[in-house]
Amino acid sequence: MKVRVLMLALFLTALVGCGDAARTLAEQAKLQALRVEAAQLHDAGQSRQAIAKFEKVVDSPIATDAEKAHALRFISLGYYELNEFPRSGEYAAKAAAYYPQGSYDYLVNMADADLMQGRVPEAAAKLEQAHALEPRGLAVNNVLGLLYLGDNGERYSDHRKALAYNRAAFEIEPGRLTEIALVRNYLALHEYEQAHARLLGLSQRYADDAYIRNLSVQVESGLKQDLK
Repeated sequence: MKVRVLMLALFLTALVGCGDAARTLAEQAKLQALRVEAAQLHDAGQSRQAIAKFEKVVDSPIATDAEKAHALRFISLGYYELNEFPRSGEYAAKAAAYYPQGSYDYLVNMADADLMQGRVPEAAAKLEQAHALEPRGLAVNNVLGLLYLGDNGERYSDHRKALAYNRAAFEIEPGRLTEIALVRNYLALHEYEQAHARLLGLSQRYADDAYIRNLSVQVESGLKQDLK
């Protein structure tokens, strides 16, 4: 009798364990789906909706530190897209706290925090350090490209220098934001044919995007100027 009771207890324990494992797998699948949805919203320029989804990732009890740091960075980028710079810097610093000081991710996130506080030279120094650590890092190429485009002040602009970083960012991860940066770069360099070629695909994929339509107007104007 005691043996039967023991066997039954072991069997029930095994069932509970299987149930826990199934629940964990289901929760992980939901979290992954949430992260994918948030990234898609971000890339489509729907920053408010993306931020709300990424906040859920940060609050998830099963999210790893790496997943939370990744989500915090994208929340920072979302607020940057919305021109809410203090909040962008706040979330960049939160993301940096998950990484060892001096690491690539720490430097990139703290550079973003510096930029949002107007500490551009300090940010540039951190970004150059990060680029030396990971020359093919998406984030560092993207931020350096925007910095040298003049997003943080015309006195820091160097459009030819920006182009190398913006091209690298697009090669690493082709998407709406990295391609828009390239278009802006070609516009700044008055290379309207290059900008127009990039905008053809963007306009088809994001037909309702007001920002892309505005870029198209600028490019068409530049092309007309070239014909005169």
